[in-house]
Amino acid sequence: MTAGIIKNRGEILRVFGSRQELVGDVLELVEVAISAVEPAGLVGRKLRLSGQTLRAGEASVSLEGVRGVWVVSVGKAAPGMARGALEVLGELVERCVVVAPRGSDFSPVMGRAEMLPSSHPIPDESGLRASYKLIEMLRGASRDTLIVFLLSGGASALLPAPAEGITLEDEAETTRLLLEAGATITELNTVRKHVSAVKGGLLAKAMMPARVLSLIISDVPCDRMDVVGSGPTTPDPSTFRDAQEVLVRYGVWERAPRRVRERIERGVAGLVEETPKPGDPIFSRVTNVIIGGVGEALEAAARRAEELGYRASILSRCFEGEASSLGLFLGSVARELQRSPGTVYLAGGESTVRVVGGGRGGRNQELALAALTKMDGCRNALLAAVGTDGVDGPTDAAGAVVGEELLALAEALRIRPQDYLRANDSYTFFRLVGGHIVTGPTGTNVGDVVFIVSAKAESGPEGG
Repeated sequence: MTAGIIKNRGEILRVFGSRQELVGDVLELVEVAISAVEPAGLVGRKLRLSGQTLRAGEASVSLEGVRGVWVVSVGKAAPGMARGALEVLGELVERCVVVAPRGSDFSPVMGRAEMLPSSHPIPDESGLRASYKLIEMLRGASRDTLIVFLLSGGASALLPAPAEGITLEDEAETTRLLLEAGATITELNTVRKHVSAVKGGLLAKAMMPARVLSLIISDVPCDRMDVVGSGPTTPDPSTFRDAQEVLVRYGVWERAPRRVRERIERGVAGLVEETPKPGDPIFSRVTNVIIGGVGEALEAAARRAEELGYRASILSRCFEGEASSLGLFLGSVARELQRSPGTVYLAGGESTVRVVGGGRGGRNQELALAALTKMDGCRNALLAAVGTDGVDGPTDAAGAVVGEELLALAEALRIRPQDYLRANDSYTFFRLVGGHIVTGPTGTNVGDVVFIVSAKAESGPEGG
């Protein structure tokens, strides 16, 4: 069932007037994509208990000699993932701990798990408390403990645990500087790993000597498991020098907290131990498995598009880049797509925003607003950009859907999309004109999806 994910469907349909059929199809694809990566369902489909063997995809773990199963779930999808694991494992579960953003729906595990609310995207004291409580628990695991570790996007902020000599404020400020500079998630997490006591494989060290099965829902481009949540249970291929180069590249090295710079400099000089690399013995009892990502969301939406009578093509499962630049390109693609009635292009990934203005917005709203500037005369196509977690930046919107109607409405209000784009104020633009997609937190997170849809020939505004 997908109905009800988008809370303001009626408002969106009113904005687009005569193109309600087309916009209705676009919104259905958004809902299908999000439903396809519902976390309890993903875990339930991929985790199987067969006698004394626990299987996850192609991986398997023997339960012989296991005296206690612990479920630990961290990330934006943590409550749902934990529910899925509890349903599969049942009475085998001895302990269950869930770390998720404040305001998450913990009801799927209410009464069955210890719940540790934390903060996202900037870490705070609640995250520090959750981190230390979790580390203390994990250090109590023994060799006959099996830890089913469930990881989803957002875990980097939710489990701050700064390295020795680094403060929570240092980690938060470094995160803020890189986010505002437009660093990619891979670059941001490269730095985070080197100022943390749990990221970059270090949480696996705290779990020793337990057996660990880590199930990962990816929210990062190309599903790099060492990047999801900053890879707490995976080997880290990045180095202190890489972290330093990221800070220099984005012009924030001199503004980064002194203790962060000092730690990285000492790491580059070999005076601080590197994060554990591939082949490190701490991973000998750890199995990491990607169980879902944006690919599943796109494939489900593509199948639904074809059922609705469209031709569907997935352009990319791992786009990256500056949101406004991507938006300009994709807006031009939307104009061109009018030459191919009844076509859907789908893409997934994660863009970035370089903050130069003082407005409000998120990467999906910024991408959609930039696309809109290229859609004058685009009478037979729409574009939607949405964060599958339902939260686009520090706003209550998940993203936006755009078409030429919004340009006419903006002109009537005597406002220009370009002015709001320069001010990084996409949220205000869509609040004034319309086009916001509002879902609220969805309980899942596989990154962002973009759909470009051209009207079928028989249903275009002028017959195609």
